[in-house]
Amino acid sequence: MKPSLISVIIPTYNRSHLIGNTLDSIRAQTYKHWECLVIDDGSGDFTRELMEFYCDIDSRIKFFKRPDSRVKGANSCRNYGYELCKGEFINWFDSDDLMKENFLERKVAGFIDEVDMVISKSEFISYVGEFVRKENRTIITNNLLEDFVCLKVSWYLPDPMYRRKFLTGKKLFDENLFKGQDREFHIRRLLEVPLIIFIEEYLTRYRQSDVSISNDFSPAVIKSNYDAIKRQIAMVVSKSSSKRIQLYYIRDQIKKYPYLWNLLNFYKLFFPGIEIFKWFIKYNLAVVSYKLFGKGNLFLKG
Repeated sequence: MKPSLISVIIPTYNRSHLIGNTLDSIRAQTYKHWECLVIDDGSGDFTRELMEFYCDIDSRIKFFKRPDSRVKGANSCRNYGYELCKGEFINWFDSDDLMKENFLERKVAGFIDEVDMVISKSEFISYVGEFVRKENRTIITNNLLEDFVCLKVSWYLPDPMYRRKFLTGKKLFDENLFKGQDREFHIRRLLEVPLIIFIEEYLTRYRQSDVSISNDFSPAVIKSNYDAIKRQIAMVVSKSSSKRIQLYYIRDQIKKYPYLWNLLNFYKLFFPGIEIFKWFIKYNLAVVSYKLFGKGNLFLKG
């Protein structure tokens, strides 16, 4: 029987100095029946020339440009790649990360019965490829949605592999979101209560970089992140009565008060309890301090 095709989808932007190593790690996979779709987001470096080389030496690698009609950004590229791919299983990946050689083999083997997602772990490497640390929060718990929202559990974009049937007909990545893209996507998947298998192996080498959208606090990015949090609250709170989740979102918005100044989200989160009362007092003190002196973080610690 012919093995199942795995589609690896990679958005890229000005990563010609790194994506070659990423593609080499994919070509070295012990599982051979894959296709890799690289979607360029308008690079101005030598990405096109490098990709022509890789497409020539390996027909499983395909290179596409994000259509001008789509919003610029990695999420548009991820969605476009999904629309083009042919695999029974889908694994999004980043253009600066690396796969261990058994990355695909170990994951696809986990799709027994009706499993929707197989999730492995990531270890962090520095910009130059040196080991930094392991992510130890990629674990199964009895309250997976709650623990993921509250950051007790975490995984990264390359970690999950999806059965295509599980994704069919669903909204995938939010193309108008510039920050917290992976997390927002993962929360929506968890709300669908998928059947998940966790692999106790570190199969991704996840590269850390200071040049990241996570370090961007420009108004457009902050507004995008705020809109995503509003949607998260609407989705999660409507499906979960967890006070821990509600308290997490309140604390998160309070700490981001200088950026997330619109308070309309809070009415969905209030519920009786001493913890909320204490945080409400701290919040008001922080607001007054911020208005008068431009600082209020002291009241938000602890």
